[in-house]
Amino acid sequence: MSSAAPPGSTSSLLASVRALGERLLALAALEGRQAALSLALIAGLALAAAVLVITGWLALVACAVLALVRNDVVGWGWGLAIAALLSLAGAAVLVLVMIRRSRDLTFAATRRQLSLMRGEEGEHD
Repeated sequence: MSSAAPPGSTSSLLASVRALGERLLALAALEGRQAALSLALIAGLALAAAVLVITGWLALVACAVLALVRNDVVGWGWGLAIAALLSLAGAAVLVLVMIRRSRDLTFAATRRQLSLMRGEEGEHD
C-alpha cells in the first residue's frame, strides 16, 4: 500500500487543506513580524521627530527672547518669563481641549442606547 493518497480522495483533500492552512499561518506569522518591526520603527521615528520639534520650538523661543533683549524691549529675566508664561498658557489651552475631547471617549450615546434596550430607561451614567 502506498503512503501517498490517491488524487481526489478525502485524505488527499484533507492534506491539501492542511498544507494550505500551514502556508496561511506561516504567511500571517511573517506579516505579523513585519508589522511589529514597522511599528517599532514608526515609534522610534515619532520619538525622533518629537525631539526635533521640541528643539526647534526652543530655538524659536530663544530667538524671540534674544531679539527682545537686543532691541532693548525687555531684559533677560522678563524676556524668559514672558516666553515661559506664553508656553504655559499654550499648554493650558491644549490641556483644556484634551479634557473636553476626552468626553467623547465614554461612548455615552451607545451606553444610553444599550440601557434603553435593556429597559433601564431611568438609569443613566
